[in-house]
Amino acid sequence: MLVGTTTLIGKPHAQPAKPAPAVTTIPGSDQDLDRIDAAVIAALTRAVPRLAWARKDAPVIDTPNWASQAVGRPGGVGYWGTGSVRVDGVDLIADLEITREGAKRWQAEAAHACSKNAVECGEQTGPDGEKIRYRRSVSEQEVPPRFQDEMPSRMETADAAALRRDGTLLRLNVRTVTAEDNLPIAVGQLIAVVVDRAVALAPMPSPTPAAKSTVTTVAGTAADAARLDAALTNALRRHAADFKWTTKWGGESSPTPVGFEPKGRLNVDTPVLDAATFRVGNRAGGVTLQLVRDGQAAWSVAPPCPTATLAARHCTVTEFPGGERLRARRTLTGFGSRPDSTRPAGSNNYLIESLRPDGTLVRLSLGQDKPALSMEQAIEVARDPTLVLAPRPPAGAATTQVHSPIGWYYDGAAWTAATAALDAVSPDGMIYLLPFRGGGDGPNGATLLSYNFMVQRGGLAGDGEIIVERRAALVLSCATVGALPPATHRAHAHDGECTESTRPDGNRVVTIVSRPAGSVVYSVFVQRPDRGTVEVVIDNRPNTGGASDMPTDGDFGRRWPKGVKGGATPPLTLEQVTALAAHPDLINLLP
Repeated sequence: MLVGTTTLIGKPHAQPAKPAPAVTTIPGSDQDLDRIDAAVIAALTRAVPRLAWARKDAPVIDTPNWASQAVGRPGGVGYWGTGSVRVDGVDLIADLEITREGAKRWQAEAAHACSKNAVECGEQTGPDGEKIRYRRSVSEQEVPPRFQDEMPSRMETADAAALRRDGTLLRLNVRTVTAEDNLPIAVGQLIAVVVDRAVALAPMPSPTPAAKSTVTTVAGTAADAARLDAALTNALRRHAADFKWTTKWGGESSPTPVGFEPKGRLNVDTPVLDAATFRVGNRAGGVTLQLVRDGQAAWSVAPPCPTATLAARHCTVTEFPGGERLRARRTLTGFGSRPDSTRPAGSNNYLIESLRPDGTLVRLSLGQDKPALSMEQAIEVARDPTLVLAPRPPAGAATTQVHSPIGWYYDGAAWTAATAALDAVSPDGMIYLLPFRGGGDGPNGATLLSYNFMVQRGGLAGDGEIIVERRAALVLSCATVGALPPATHRAHAHDGECTESTRPDGNRVVTIVSRPAGSVVYSVFVQRPDRGTVEVVIDNRPNTGGASDMPTDGDFGRRWPKGVKGGATPPLTLEQVTALAAHPDLINLLP
């Protein structure tokens, strides 16, 4: 382990840009992310003139390989971006974060500003009075063999942070990706980026005046949590007279709801009662309730109702006199939910959203094996006028935010859309789809969804992966697809016979046929003009060690036939894989 000394640095290697024009973009919008991306890329190339865009061991590309997303919460939207670059032949990863709550972070991180691995660190004042903190460090670690391609045993890192007068904090981190390399960038070059005036968040709009409320409790208090519990209990009993809360699924009766996260009800802007169990007669279920103060934003970034396939028949949007909008979904069953089931069907699980005229949103999620409550009863509960938010506490009062306001609620809706799309493209044989991973559950909801799947039909079998991104790192083409972040597209062979085209709807299509080690792999990308992207990859050798392999144990292992072998080609044709990637319920899944 290398340990260095604390040093001080003079002025940055590059001077900050001229004052940026007034910012008019909406925080967190695509236009806002585009604006910040352009400023970051310009600042990086000014500070590091030798910088080129390239993924590890991949050719240099002309298009900046920079992915970004909105982070934080609706009332304090921030920015996070990352890219793969090459400087003097050394491959690096760069990350930039901007947060509005900079003063708290700055103070909290003061004690760890100079770690034991630091070879250079210190503080200084920037040209506009910014507080600047910088560090350069070297770390070493033992890496298990299976992770050595993804994680170096030795890494050099440099970062610079700037706390601006308006309270925003910018932090740029650059690190090597191979153990043999030394960092070819000085911390002064990073400082030039974080003090660049053009790299800045858009101002938050003035809050909309709260509507007059008849609720006497204050949001975020125990008294308000009790009010919401009672309101939900009464609403449920109005529509199901023998409704009773239980201590667990099938457990004893409880006078009040018992959820997984009791503190979730203390959220000021998104109070949630998470997975409280109940019984109606002899049938059990679980219910989740969440209220969202900025309901219009939550509604707009949620997966829309599917427009085709089986899922479309189980999702409706209704507009009521007075301005209320209601979206009601029935999710699909998983593969093998019954011994004779090889295809998905409608389940007894419901997702209800009521967007109220005052702009707030009520979400009700209901899970049940047998229908304890009907869809009609669930809708009436979600529309109950007593399920309303309390006024916010006075300005300056401590608040509680535990749950994300958007993404977690829609797992079932997204899975249903993906399952139905696969069902439509492969209408015969056996299919199975498993949620694999997701990421970026910020103010705009999930930024990435991934599903493993398997298909067996006509003597052929193969497994694959569906990846849905709200905003890919770059505009895809045969020249740029190899630069996609490896962490997102793990072990996907993006080389082979490549073709590209643009559809009449403006979406780009990139198709790759690979033949590694005697197998055949189809990879198809479909990308909207705003870089919303779907990748579908499938092979003809199920469970042979690829990243898209399905699990071989647990629930899936018991249901899927043993000893499944592949054939000469994947079980879906290239045209079917393209149709799956371009399916409207996938390409529009993350609006």
